[in-house]
Amino acid sequence: MNRSKEACHCRNITYGMIEDAIKNGAETFQEVQDATGAAKGCGQCKEFLSCLIRDIKEEINNQ
Repeated sequence: MNRSKEACHCRNITYGMIEDAIKNGAETFQEVQDATGAAKGCGQCKEFLSCLIRDIKEEINNQ
């Protein structure tokens, strides 16, 4: 995963920031949103972020 790639363009939130939030205890979309500010702009990334969060959590659990 490219940690510097933007996941939320409105708030300049990167994949790495999402991953860090999850590793620091955020388990739900809402918790990741609160920790990072992602999807609090235009909201177009909400569906994508839900999938990204799921995938990151799965990857972490499989390590």
